[in-house]
Amino acid sequence: MLTDSFDPRTPAKINPAPSPDALPVDACILTFSRKIADYVLAAYPCRQIGWSRSACGGTPVFRTEKYVLFGGAGCLDKEIARGKVMVPTAAYRDEGTSYHYAPAADYIDLPGARAVAAFCEESGLPYALGKTWTTDAIFRETEGNFAARKAEGCICVEMECAGVQAMCAFR
Repeated sequence: MLTDSFDPRTPAKINPAPSPDALPVDACILTFSRKIADYVLAAYPCRQIGWSRSACGGTPVFRTEKYVLFGGAGCLDKEIARGKVMVPTAAYRDEGTSYHYAPAADYIDLPGARAVAAFCEESGLPYALGKTWTTDAIFRETEGNFAARKAEGCICVEMECAGVQAMCAFR
């Protein structure tokens, strides 16, 4: 069963490890938006330091100044979200990856939320704190599930947050 996938007793078949010649970094930006990546490359001092390779090809890796993972999200409550940065405090685990990195639970907490909210305050960026609904089944976001997540305090829906947080906490 998917919710029994977390195995803290045995080692993974593949384990990431830093390369001995890896450059030390204190910051990184991960985005799923080509437009934002292009903006960062044009607006900040960056230099390519490597490639992240996958079955779909390669993605250049650049050295820059900040460590942020962000992407787009759908809105569950337009009155709360309009014109604001969504800052998730917890992610509903309606995907598969997180169950391989953390024990089963409906939600995973996002401990960085308060730091992001503080940055938004200092920068004058309008933001909304709330839960997010992470699902990898975008074409099965049913009316019932939408209403249930909204009633639980979810303000947005996206595809990566729960899995990324579970992996980061585990690693």
